[in-house]
Amino acid sequence: MNVEQFLIMNGMGTVIKVQVTGDEQSLNWKQLMQTWFTMFEKVCSRFLNDSELTKLNQSPVDVVIQIHPILYDVLQAAFEYAIKTNFYFHPFVGTVMKNIGYADSFHKQGILREHKERASLFRVPSEKSLSFFPALKAVMKHTTEEIDLGGIGKGWSVDQAYHLLKDLGINAGIIDAGGDMLIWGDVGRKVGVTNPFNENEDIAQFFISSGAVATSNVLYRRWKINGETRHHIIHGRTGKNPNSDVVQATAFAECVTEAEVIAKVLCMLPSDEGIQWLKRNFPQSACMIVTQNSRLLITPSISRYVERLVM
Repeated sequence: MNVEQFLIMNGMGTVIKVQVTGDEQSLNWKQLMQTWFTMFEKVCSRFLNDSELTKLNQSPVDVVIQIHPILYDVLQAAFEYAIKTNFYFHPFVGTVMKNIGYADSFHKQGILREHKERASLFRVPSEKSLSFFPALKAVMKHTTEEIDLGGIGKGWSVDQAYHLLKDLGINAGIIDAGGDMLIWGDVGRKVGVTNPFNENEDIAQFFISSGAVATSNVLYRRWKINGETRHHIIHGRTGKNPNSDVVQATAFAECVTEAEVIAKVLCMLPSDEGIQWLKRNFPQSACMIVTQNSRLLITPSISRYVERLVM
């Protein structure tokens, strides 16, 4: 008999919710999910002093470093998307994040207090920033800029969790890691998009039975430096907060990794330019953008993912 089963856990600085439809006597998928997300954080978090990512960030440049297979795979995916987006998105923003005050996770700090910015020379990334050695599961850094996997790591971990559940024979469910969602199966599910100006209400709701969704927002993770507001979205080609009218972008794609990257880049570009960028570079994907003046922009391609949209 198929029943709805639920798991709620903390991880990666957010709340992770997993809901599946399956046999009540099936393998212990809950333990599998808890083990997976806990292990991923221990390997890939820049906020843990003993994580594999922290060790890599502290390693010297131009030296071959063998790393954990999980870190290798997510780094490879991140670097592929950096190249695909012409480095609007890129993983080498860890140093910038630290220098502008984002050195610890939000769930530890609460609201980030006033910080004093540390000056640094940002090195514009290139395809030569990192070399991969597949046979060794090793990399060689060619820059001292530190790596931050942040959102793309979270999205990638959700994609991998989905494959783990599918391998168990679970054919319907939803994984939600702080808004990074993957939905699969034949059951339509209602998902809300939070109003960026009022966290207690949705700006839209949609019904979806299959696809990945990710949202980026420049209003939630904000702090002050010398009286100037900063946030966690870093433009990969400038190393600075972008100048854009977009306050929130929700992206729809085939996998959460891609949706995460798209949502972040859409927060970097002016809204109309971002929609054209999406059409050129990810024509199968879709987006919902909210601007500073509360304008809501939705691409027609959203019909590929959404069965019904309620405003």
